[in-house]
Amino acid sequence: MIVLDGRRMTGRAQAHAELKEKLALPDYYGGNLDALNDCLGERRERELFVIQNAGEFMEGCEGYALKLLRVLSDNGLQVLLD
Repeated sequence: MIVLDGRRMTGRAQAHAELKEKLALPDYYGGNLDALNDCLGERRERELFVIQNAGEFMEGCEGYALKLLRVLSDNGLQVLLD
């Protein structure tokens, strides 16, 4: 299970920094949705994602949060918002 902190994901750059840290993404990770999709496509594990303080994430990232959640979902990952 991957636990992300929505308080640390209140903007695009912050969201990608949290993802990079928690998923141990490579140094060449581009910090955008295309790069996230590519990196997730290379992973064999299909962990459960829990986004704690999801309200702060959704509010801080607005429409971008939905796009990010879609990338996770499109890669076969389950996401729980807490």
